[in-house]
Amino acid sequence: MIVSLIENNGKKVASVLCVASCFPVVATVYAMETNPGWHGDKYVNEDATVAKGWQEIEGKSYYFSEEDGTVDEKTTEDAVVATVNVEMTETVTAEVKTETADFVSTEIQKEESNTTDVPEVSDKEEVVEVPETPAEEVPEVPAEEQTPVTPEAPAEQTPAVPETPAEPEAPAEIETPVIPEAPAEQTPAVPETPANPYQDLNDRIASSALSLVGVTDGQWCTQVVQQALALAGVQDAYQLWPDQYVGQYGYYTDDPQAGNLVYYYNGGRGVDHIAVYIGNGMAVHGNYYDENGVSKTVVASVYINGGAPQFIQVQR
Repeated sequence: MIVSLIENNGKKVASVLCVASCFPVVATVYAMETNPGWHGDKYVNEDATVAKGWQEIEGKSYYFSEEDGTVDEKTTEDAVVATVNVEMTETVTAEVKTETADFVSTEIQKEESNTTDVPEVSDKEEVVEVPETPAEEVPEVPAEEQTPVTPEAPAEQTPAVPETPAEPEAPAEIETPVIPEAPAEQTPAVPETPANPYQDLNDRIASSALSLVGVTDGQWCTQVVQQALALAGVQDAYQLWPDQYVGQYGYYTDDPQAGNLVYYYNGGRGVDHIAVYIGNGMAVHGNYYDENGVSKTVVASVYINGGAPQFIQVQR
């Protein structure tokens, strides 16, 4: 009957036997986990509870997670470092106080040992009697003999000289009236002509233009002017159309100065032209055709065939 029961319920019997065999193992594991002490990163207290929060174990403080009871190494380490720092600070403070007290006590003892007894000074000073020196007797000097007084001779009387009658005063001369001088005519001061504030810039432009003569042959007149301005220190020197230079760099002037730009409405060939005036009626011209029809940079008269020159003062 038992055999047939086992045959009919083999799986159930096997399950019951398997569970029964696990009881010793589970009981052993449970007993180990509930024993007081460390179990991995957890700690079981004497009352079989898992340590949580701050707890002191064997003289050291540990912080355990409130959730699963595992030790929080970072929080524990920070607390240990803070505790050590506090203990070190207290120790150093105590040592400093002790050393300071010892030093003060030593200094007081030195001062007391160096103090010597000062002899008391008597309030009453002894007065030493000085014997009086006898006065020396001065011998009497005999009185000088009196010289007899000689009577004065009577003064001679000079006869009075009769006074000469005063001459009558001459009549005063009639003063000639002074004719006032005519005021000098004042010549009005001629106001000084102010110096050209762009004189230095003009000199540099004229010098730069002369340095391009024979160097920039074959270049347009606008290219030559642009290079002259750049060499003179004009940082925004660009190549423009001849009629654009006055609006970009300065203004027209009726007082030509060496270093002015010269604009021609008609440069002799039916086109605009731009040059650099160098003074004395001369200018540096770019793209100037010689008798052989070759384009060159030359020094020539400021007055060329075509439009009249218009002088431009550069401002920078």
